[in-house]
Amino acid sequence: MRYLILLIATFLLASCSRKDSSPASGYYTLLFSTENGNIPARLQINDTSGWNIVNSEESIRLDSVVLRGDSFFVKLPLFDSSLKGTWRNDSIFGEWTDHSRKQYSIPFVGAIANYSERDKTIQDLNYEVIFSPDDTTESSRGIAIFQQKGNTLTGTILTETGDYRYLQGEISNGTLWLSAFDGTHLFYLKGMMKEDSIIDGVFLSGKHWKENWVASKSQNNTLRNPYSIASVKVNTNPEFDVLNSSGELIHFDSANWKNRVTIIQIMGSWCPNCTDESRFLKELYENHKGTGIQIIPIAFERGEDIGVACKRVQSQFEQLNMPYPFYYGGKASKEEAQKKLNFLTEVHSFPTSIFIDKSGVIRRVYTGYYGPGTYEEFEKHSAEIKNFVAGLLTD
Repeated sequence: MRYLILLIATFLLASCSRKDSSPASGYYTLLFSTENGNIPARLQINDTSGWNIVNSEESIRLDSVVLRGDSFFVKLPLFDSSLKGTWRNDSIFGEWTDHSRKQYSIPFVGAIANYSERDKTIQDLNYEVIFSPDDTTESSRGIAIFQQKGNTLTGTILTETGDYRYLQGEISNGTLWLSAFDGTHLFYLKGMMKEDSIIDGVFLSGKHWKENWVASKSQNNTLRNPYSIASVKVNTNPEFDVLNSSGELIHFDSANWKNRVTIIQIMGSWCPNCTDESRFLKELYENHKGTGIQIIPIAFERGEDIGVACKRVQSQFEQLNMPYPFYYGGKASKEEAQKKLNFLTEVHSFPTSIFIDKSGVIRRVYTGYYGPGTYEEFEKHSAEIKNFVAGLLTD
């Protein structure tokens, strides 16, 4: 609340000044106002590098920035969302809209932050995290991989369905907070640090979501193997119908798998973990192109209009320069995905990847994805997948 009051005061003072042709260069702190509290994010504006959203080591360049008078409109990359608002010198205010969801906008204010780091001491902080610890039916586990440098805190949280990508925040007087904004997800975690634990944790996501969490320095810092979570029904073959980007019905069955190594990617254009996986699968495909590999992304999308949904996926695939087409599977729902790919007992996560060998046998189902924000886990799982696919191609 103190930050919000300071930002609003700065904006009111600046609004009495002259209008500039563009916002002042600097490192802005944005505060998104949700029904459960304010969520901070970081925006860097520079005459040379342009506008960039910053999440720890991730810098998301905003190439589509339109300035008119004292107003701005930014179409965010990869995801169907935008920022719009106005500025006065070194203050901005406006709203973020996620166009893939109905009536989903969150207002924000922002001002240039004066930031300096004096203490350069680095400390690794790893915890076992329990979300919704008081609800046995809804609780879930994660592993927090944090790094403290002075009062700056960065890192991520791994779960059995993916990771929280690049988080960034601070530690001050025993209180920690971390946040991330990538154009489709807006995350905020806060808690009180004790000697070997974090208590009174609160997790906010987007407009509405609020969840309690706790953490402890435990020896049980492991999650289930991502290949052990989903399974294939006995005596079933991978066979299904999907739509191509033109709306035509396409049938896949055993003839499509013969003499090819196939990866079926269950994904959504609204899912950052899926986008991280798409980048990895693109690299994997290009490294083995012409050797009998095929990748089949099946998108499960928000909204009722299939044409609009396909345009969203097409836009993302074009921005990523994906070398193969996508297919539309249905609405953004794990239940919908399992019905479409009914040879699976259950779909636990977006993304989920299915590995099929040259004889049409499903060899593995990989639930979730650990992206580059997980560092060592990303390197480990990437190497494992590359080696496994290389083995399938030589069989």
